Amino acid sequence: MLRKENSKYGVPMYMLHPGDYYVTDQKCLMGSIAGITAVVCLYDPGRRIGGMGHFIIPGTQGTEDILFDDISKEGILKIEYIMGEIVKLGGDRKDLKAKLFGAGSYPGTDNNPLTLSRSNITFLHDYFRNEGIPIIKESLGGRHRRKVLFSPVDGKVFMKLLENNMDASKFIELEKQYVDQVFRSGDTYGDVIMF
Repeated sequence: MLRKENSKYGVPMYMLHPGDYYVTDQKCLMGSIAGITAVVCLYDPGRRIGGMGHFIIPGTQGTEDILFDDISKEGILKIEYIMGEIVKLGGDRKDLKAKLFGAGSYPGTDNNPLTLSRSNITFLHDYFRNEGIPIIKESLGGRHRRKVLFSPVDGKVFMKLLENNMDASKFIELEKQYVDQVFRSGDTYGDVIMF
């Protein structure tokens, strides 16, 4: 993650790389670019606390419930970290709202991109339905990368589809490295305990 104190938006800017997450109650912007990965923005609007996570579900989700599916552990763990940090800052899980972006499939992606895209979207929908957290906005699937800027204190999101994928060439490489690392590491997340 990169932090820029004096961004062009007049507030600190946190650029999350694939695999990163960040939570705060301070006025700032969080940004990332999602291709085959997913960006999850969670926020408690009443308490003005929010966070962003950037991750991928490493494979095709099985027919089991996501709580018992080893493939889903990466996503559950990342989202639980975000929720845990929001609670530590005074937020309440029952008041959280979600906005979801990415999980696309586009040419040149390894690991069967269409299946990965569907699996990631299914995971996100199942997870937030199970948790009772409403999805306020989503832009998932398709063949474009998405540049996402998130204001954690008010939940506002600005999203732009990137028509020319080379606009995000650094993120393309970072995403590829992250996806390769997640697929190589296999099941290294241990047990997931929901609280």
